[in-house]
This record gives sequence, structure tokens and C-alpha cells, in this order.
Amino acid sequence: MFDWFFNLFKTKKEEEQPIKIDYNVHDLKKGYLLDYNLESWEVLAAYSYRYKGYSSKEYKIRSSSETLFLNVSDSNSLLLGLSREANINNIDGSLRSNVAMGKPPTRLTWDGDTYNLKESAKGQFADDAIQDWASFSSWEYVNAANTKFVYVSKWEDDSIECYVGDYLKEHEISNILAST
Repeated sequence: MFDWFFNLFKTKKEEEQPIKIDYNVHDLKKGYLLDYNLESWEVLAAYSYRYKGYSSKEYKIRSSSETLFLNVSDSNSLLLGLSREANINNIDGSLRSNVAMGKPPTRLTWDGDTYNLKESAKGQFADDAIQDWASFSSWEYVNAANTKFVYVSKWEDDSIECYVGDYLKEHEISNILAST
């Protein structure tokens, strides 16, 4: 009966923080797990992109059968893209030379779809583990249904990379778990 009275005069211990169990794509870090397309994926690496006016995150993720890249951008609204590296010469035979000259096309065709240039930007990239920033220029092409994209980047060392992918809805990424 007097316990509550005596507890009034004790110093309060710092309250324990509850364990977070409701993670979303903004919480992802290296080592986290997630579910996509009926498979479990592990986040192998986290990358940061900075553009004029906004930034985005990218995660290298691996399942039992493949490695992909999950891009999380939140400039105006959440935009998720899942991509894989592609041979730029398989996209368009002249794409590499046009990008190298700084004159990428406004339209290209890949895998039976026509893609239009949606956005071009200059930015900086860093692997979150290293924080060594590199500059690049990029061009994002989207199909007419705005469900697929081709992403081309030219780096400060003049190397050129190409990725192809699909836009996702947030609910397609689920069961995010923190690493232990």
C-alpha cells in the first residue's frame, strides 16, 4: 500500500525506448531485410544521391537468385524504382556515343517499348559506408504507361552506366526488418 508513496521519492530511471517494429522504405540500412515479389532480400549497401533541390537513396539488395537496386526518392511524393544494370549497347546502338558527347536522345526503344526522356540532372553520389562523393550527369527515360524506366549516367571519369527497371508501389516492399 505504501509502495506508490515511497516510489514518489525515488529517482526515475530512464524509460526504455520501445523496440521499433514498423519499418518503412525510409528506414532501410545495410543489413536490413525486406520482402518483395514473394522473396526475401537483404540490403547489401546503401548509397546517397544529391541533386539540386532534392536527394534520394539507393540500396543494393540481394535475394537467393539475383541482385537489384532499389531507389527511394521523395522529392514531391514517394517514388520507388527497382532496377538492374543493363548493357547500354543493347538499349540503343548509338546511346553510348550520344551520351559521351553530351547529346542523349529524347526518345529510345528498348525491349519493345518506347521511352521518352523524362528528366536530366547533374548530381553527386556516395556509398554511405565511404562517403567519397563523385559527380555525374543522368538521364531518365520512361515508357508511355510510366511503369518502366531506363536510367543512364555519365560519371566524372567519363564512364557510362545504364540501368533498366520498373516503378513500384510502396506496398510491394513489405516486412522490413532491422539487422540484429
